[in-house]
Amino acid sequence: MKRTLPLLLSAVFLAACAGQPRAAAKPQRERPPCERSAALLPGDGLEPALDPARTAAANELLAKIAACAALPFAEDHTVFGNREGRLPPRPRGYYLEYSFPVPGRDIGDVPAEVMVGTVTLVSGIISSPRGPERLVIGGGREIYYTPDHYLHFVELKIKR
Repeated sequence: MKRTLPLLLSAVFLAACAGQPRAAAKPQRERPPCERSAALLPGDGLEPALDPARTAAANELLAKIAACAALPFAEDHTVFGNREGRLPPRPRGYYLEYSFPVPGRDIGDVPAEVMVGTVTLVSGIISSPRGPERLVIGGGREIYYTPDHYLHFVELKIKR
């Protein structure tokens, strides 16, 4: 009896520990190696046209992406899953996402109209330093802009 009681207590303790839920770890974002892409180097503008502040911000961001330069946010250059299917279907890893903070827009700013060519879209509210706007790059050459955190996408072309 003296030997079985400690063994029994140990077994009960281990069973109780095994049944405890573990804290969920934050999933790691997939970050493929960067590949330089001359196709993303800025040109003579974008089509459809963005306003001057967004055009300048897009050119700066695209130049950094093309050169594999350092980007400001940990979420940049990570796989965009296209779970909602708003972009053409492609294999996982084809699309990469990038934060697109716009100069002059700060945390707490309300949604604002954004002209993309002749189409008026509305940006999301800015609730973090990354803001709601993103560029999604497909295959190192296709550029998609979303003003409202993946609700709407517009394909952008670099004018050469």
